[in-house]
Parts: sequence; C-alpha cells; structure tokens
Amino acid sequence: MATNRLEWVETLKCIGIVVVILGHISSPLSSFIYSWHMPFFFIIAGFFLKVDLSPILFFKKEFYRLMIPYFIFSLLAIFIESIKRLVLNRDMLNWNDVLQGTLLWMDINTLSDTYAFVLWFLPALLFARFSVYLVIRYIQFNWFRWFTLFLLFLIGTYIELPFAIDEGLNAALFVYIGWCLFKEDNNFLILGCIMLGCLYLFFGIPSLDMASKSYQNPLLNIIWSVSFSFLIITAIRKLDINPHLILIWGGNTMLLFIIHPYTNNIATLIVDKYMSGFWFIKLFISLLILQCVILFKSRYRNWRLFRYV
Repeated sequence: MATNRLEWVETLKCIGIVVVILGHISSPLSSFIYSWHMPFFFIIAGFFLKVDLSPILFFKKEFYRLMIPYFIFSLLAIFIESIKRLVLNRDMLNWNDVLQGTLLWMDINTLSDTYAFVLWFLPALLFARFSVYLVIRYIQFNWFRWFTLFLLFLIGTYIELPFAIDEGLNAALFVYIGWCLFKEDNNFLILGCIMLGCLYLFFGIPSLDMASKSYQNPLLNIIWSVSFSFLIITAIRKLDINPHLILIWGGNTMLLFIIHPYTNNIATLIVDKYMSGFWFIKLFISLLILQCVILFKSRYRNWRLFRYV
C-alpha cells in the first residue's frame, strides 16, 4: 500500500514537471498551464511534510536539500549565460545586479537574465514548507491555522522580502492544502469538476503568474488552481496507472526542473531554424534531451553534482 502511494505521487510529479516544461515553451496552452501548474507543485510539496522534527533540524534538512542545488546551479547558469553572451558578442551581464539578485533577492525578477530564472522556486519552497511546519507545530486550532496561512498569503503577495521569503509566504497556503489533502485521503474528483465548470462558465480561465505574484484575482486564482489540482490528484489516485518511465521522470523532477531551461532553449533554436517554430516539436526535442540527461545520470549516479538533484 505504501509503495502504491509513492508511485501515484511520482506520477503526479511527472505530470507537474512536463507541464512546467511545456509552460516555458511558447504554446497555445501556456496561459492555461500557468493558471494552475505552480500551485499544483506546491500542493504536492506538502504531502510529506514531517512535523515531528525539531525546528532547527527541519530547517537544516530543507536548506541542504533545496539551497545547495540553488547555489550550485544558479552560479552555473550565470557562468553559461556569460559564455553565451561572450560568444555571441552580446552585452555582458551586470554583475552587481546578478549577484545581488542571486544571493539576496532570489526571485524571478532578478534571475530572469540567466538560465537560473526557474530557481526562485527552491528558496520559495524552503520558506513555504518551513512556514507551514511552524503553523502546524505551534497552532492547535484548525481555523486559526487557515487564518494565519491566508494572512501569510496576503503578506507574501503584496510585500517584497529578500531570499524569496515573500514567494515562500505566498505559497505556504498551497503547501498546507497539500498536507491536509494527503493526510485526510479525501475524494475531490466530483467537487473539482463542479468547481472548475462553474468558475469557467462565469469567469473563464483566470490568468496567473505565481513566480511574479501576478494574480488576476487572488481568491479566484486560489479556487481555480486548487480545484484543478484536486481533479488531477484524485484522478491519478483512482486510475493507479504508473508506467515505469513516468516513475523515473517523477523521481528526477529536481534535475528536470533545473535543466529544462537549457533543453528548451536548444529545442527552440533547432525548431526555429529548421522547422518553422512548431511548439509541439520543441516540446518533443526538449523531452528527448532530458531523457538523455536522465540516462546519463543513471549511468554516472555517483558523480558529485548529481547527488543534489
């Protein structure tokens, strides 16, 4: 039973990373994907939150798991971007802005000039999970937990803080929803369908860019993204179909998340030059390259860099 649980979670992670990759390729589906895909990832991140650890141990484990890859791959992204600009004879990076953004702000606005633009998710996830851990551990009343998390959501949405703390506070509500969903083991398939149908009928698909905290309507965005996430999660649990390749991808989401900006760029260069820019071909090429990266990792799994992803 525990194995099946882990398998359906890996399937969810695979779905999540594929839609992230597709969302970062210009396609007709991008605005729809953006409306729910990052809340979906944060909801999954709440499934295995361990509240029995001490605060210091919890933070240390999360910091090691998330921030070491952040620092390694953000510096690598800056290096590769600098080499690319040098080779292509483009304007060089403003090192003061880049380093300040990488080491202080850690948000997408300051990382957007390099391949590190996706890495804002890692420090945001650190502070989102730690915030939820503190709320669960030290607040006993359920209603007060929800009130606190909605308050943190609003603070994170409208106040800028360093180290992606504001993005973490903004995402904590979704992590807590994931923790509750996994713990209670409820069926949200019908509820999700009804909520999505009603929302689409009256409002259409609400626009959302969680990385920049750009909400069309915060309450509407929360209901839409959570309902769609519930729908996918419940459907995957009921289907219980977990092909081996999907499980492999689900087990490598950290690596795929970090590497896909490079593979998307390569795919875009190839397709735009030789195939008239078909987005689905870009997706196929990017996924194919990423599969090669997974195979390389499995062959050289003891290589130090892969220990963190």
